[in-house]
Amino acid sequence: MKFAIENGSIAGNLGYGEIQISPNEKIGYRPYELFVSSLIGCSGALLGNILLKKRHPYQKIEMEVSSVRNPDHANRIEQISIIAYVQSEKPLAGQQADKIANLVVKNCGMIQSVITSIDITFTVKTLPLNGNE
Repeated sequence: MKFAIENGSIAGNLGYGEIQISPNEKIGYRPYELFVSSLIGCSGALLGNILLKKRHPYQKIEMEVSSVRNPDHANRIEQISIIAYVQSEKPLAGQQADKIANLVVKNCGMIQSVITSIDITFTVKTLPLNGNE
């Protein structure tokens, strides 16, 4: 990876292409957005793989994230909650959803990299295919 900093933004030349990073969301992705996106990218892909291995077909996974930041300590992220909504014909039993969520947390490299400094909760919920709970 290679990065160049100029005019208030950082340009990264990555494998997929170029990415613009800036604290100003009008000229690039904010570092916070990229950080959360890396957690979602890793855990979401892993969740999809786990569901396939467990022979639990799904049509779509939607993920919501909320966080708590501490303005007194460099606006550091102290807590992140991730809810994964799995759209599927058959629902996951509560205990099965919890086991899958625990597998995701245990095996996601991005989550494991920060879990000792950020309180992370990961929840899996099933939605019927029409999207109504």
